[in-house]
Amino acid sequence: MRAYLAIIRPYNILLTLLTQVVFMVAASRTNYINIDWGNISFPASYLVILTCCLTAAGGYVINDLFDVDTDHINRPNKRILKRDISHKAAIAYYVVLTAAGQICGYYAGLGMGLFATAIAILLYFYSSDLKAMGLPGNLLIAFMSGSVIYIASRGIHEIHRGYFAEYAFLAFLLTFSRELIKDAEDIEGDKQQDCETFPIVHGTKKTNVLSNVILGTIVLFLGVASYLLFLEPFLNVQIPFQTASLMFPCYLMAILIPMLLRGMFMTAKAENKRDYKKISKWLKLTMLMGLFSVLFSQP
Repeated sequence: MRAYLAIIRPYNILLTLLTQVVFMVAASRTNYINIDWGNISFPASYLVILTCCLTAAGGYVINDLFDVDTDHINRPNKRILKRDISHKAAIAYYVVLTAAGQICGYYAGLGMGLFATAIAILLYFYSSDLKAMGLPGNLLIAFMSGSVIYIASRGIHEIHRGYFAEYAFLAFLLTFSRELIKDAEDIEGDKQQDCETFPIVHGTKKTNVLSNVILGTIVLFLGVASYLLFLEPFLNVQIPFQTASLMFPCYLMAILIPMLLRGMFMTAKAENKRDYKKISKWLKLTMLMGLFSVLFSQP
């Protein structure tokens, strides 16, 4: 039973669940303390969360099914398939998880169901082909990371504060950068499987540069948002990018921007698998801090 739990990356699934709950709650606040619980749609919110978590879980299983040989090189101590779960059992597990996600999606509504179907299909082709193609696979995973945030809006009646798109955009960028780092971490196994990931085709130095350009874009976005927030009271006018300026209080910038800058510094110096593994974990922590920042945004 432990192997069946481990293969679906429980911490990642928990992060997906937490992300959607946090955004549903944050979007339903009337002020920093009070929450309009009636704004959260039941059972739609449950179905949206289940759809995303089950579909993602199925995606992790099918990914491991296609990655058996690669994981033997990249993560020999963390292999589950063939060692703890048979190939046939893993296929059955994938079908059950994905089917359950589809059912929840269509119960939540036709739009949500079609979204779940599209994501499940994309996850399959990502695992079978796109992942080995480099940037297309990276962009797909980044898109799905952002969509986890944006689709959470389907679980509420009304968005009291419009920050879903902005955070989805930031999640897209941060995930894109992290996917490049993960490809650099897994370069040895990917070479054995004749993959054409960005680090294999262009080298780790260019990968580091591209990753840092993406992280630098996030820093710039947060810096501009913080600057607008600072200027708004003095200008005595409505800032055009009001949602962005309200999203990121200055005191949070003291946490998020330094974390991103440290990630850039680590990436610039990265040379081996151990370095990239540390960066990947650091960027994941940065994502978590960014997630909780939404609870401190002005309602």
